[in-house]
Amino acid sequence: MKRLTIIATGVLAVLLAAAPVSAAGPISGDTDVPDPQPAGTTMMVEATLTSVVPVVPFEYAIQNECSFPGKSGSSYQRDDIVYWIDEEPGVPHTVMPIYLQTVPTGSKCKVFLMRNNTQVKGSVTSYTVD
Repeated sequence: MKRLTIIATGVLAVLLAAAPVSAAGPISGDTDVPDPQPAGTTMMVEATLTSVVPVVPFEYAIQNECSFPGKSGSSYQRDDIVYWIDEEPGVPHTVMPIYLQTVPTGSKCKVFLMRNNTQVKGSVTSYTVD
């Protein structure tokens, strides 16, 4: 009986500790792609989050996916975000490089934020490589 009480207390403590995190609301993001995006260059993308939950290094990643025109090929890049700038409380942002050196002209691409293996709502930006 004593063991059951200890287990029940432990489960209740875990549920109470998780409640404030889930009550914080959804996390949304934005990615800003400069114009134009020439093939064979490195493009700097600004990524912004809106969250009341503190952001820590390696929790988020920036992902870029491109499909090549008229070819059966594609490009994929995913990099963890280590450094965040929090100039405005609750709105951390960073600038990350996207490498277009092997992406041909005319490729259709999209860049977005990932948290673990989940795409961050509102963070997808589509673009075409010039």
